[in-house]
Amino acid sequence: MRFDSTPYYHLGTPYPWDTLVDEMREEARLLEQGGFTTAWIAEHHFAWDGWLATSPNPLMLGQDLATHTDTLRIGQCGVILPDWHPLRVAEDVALLDHFTKGRVDFGVARGLNGRASIQFHPDADRRDPDRSYALFSESLDIVKKAWMEDAFTYSGEFYQFPRPGWKETADFALDSRFHSPDGELIALGVHPKPYQKPHPPMWQMGDSIRSHRFAASRGMGNICLALSYEKIREAWSIYNEVTLKTEGRGLQPGEKVAVMRPTYLADSYEDAVNDVRDGFNIFGEWAKHDPRKVRTRMAFEHELTVEDYNLSYFDFNQKHDLILVGSPETVREQIEELMAETGCQHLALFLNFPGLSFEQVMHSLDLFASEVIPHFN
Repeated sequence: MRFDSTPYYHLGTPYPWDTLVDEMREEARLLEQGGFTTAWIAEHHFAWDGWLATSPNPLMLGQDLATHTDTLRIGQCGVILPDWHPLRVAEDVALLDHFTKGRVDFGVARGLNGRASIQFHPDADRRDPDRSYALFSESLDIVKKAWMEDAFTYSGEFYQFPRPGWKETADFALDSRFHSPDGELIALGVHPKPYQKPHPPMWQMGDSIRSHRFAASRGMGNICLALSYEKIREAWSIYNEVTLKTEGRGLQPGEKVAVMRPTYLADSYEDAVNDVRDGFNIFGEWAKHDPRKVRTRMAFEHELTVEDYNLSYFDFNQKHDLILVGSPETVREQIEELMAETGCQHLALFLNFPGLSFEQVMHSLDLFASEVIPHFN
């Protein structure tokens, strides 16, 4: 069983960044010592309300955490590709892969913050999901092409490389791979190529069937978050079907797919619930607009009862095993059930229950590392 985690960034609470960076470094060291594989770092922008207050640049933060660890892998959950220029992504991730000597797990996402993406690219506007998805897809193709080919060209709906009409005037710089006889630039070469060959493991963050189909079609792994057991089974079955068509092979249970779950442990089940219930309910009020729509996105209608639409956000998530909250013993039981129900072999912890102190989160991680991970590994 592989265990990963996110850092804690005090969701919903404006927090001093100098203190936050120090805390994340300490968390990273604990993750490494505790047997976790990867720290996944999200990307969010314009978090003036405190609710999406993680780093706006997961690559820079990842590089910093890498300097304070030796073996912990550094992932992004994810780089919001529509918000970036794809050539800069290819260059920056490859550099990070060299800085860490191959400890990068490259994670991508289309993004969930509607107010952010449109500020970076007009076609990233999430109010037009098909167009933003097309931009996301094209950006990913460019990143992979830049990594895989020494001299590459690309012509798509949003980008064309190289841009036509530029000519090299210095004769000594002419190279037949990149220039026509008259010096016009006809191909590009991005450097460095990644340290890992042919490139770092690639992951997508996504819950929908569309996301799972896309990830499988591109040979990426997929990490889902807020899905019931039955929805996970459906999504992973479709992922496997697409992989069989594109790669010509079947997958072992849990291969190339992972689950992320909000996770918090305390010395007793009652203490854990009391610590996170109120904050998680506040988060639910912030995150949801239509309770029926939100809950049917997490679970199929036939899995739900009338009572489910009247439960608090915490109680609904706890009832349907969408969060891991309790003592080490009860959380171990939940993970065993997750494995039995879905075949999951890769679990990532999401630490950001609002209102917790840094000390509470570190105690939770320490309990998980000392009393949960050894049980499975």
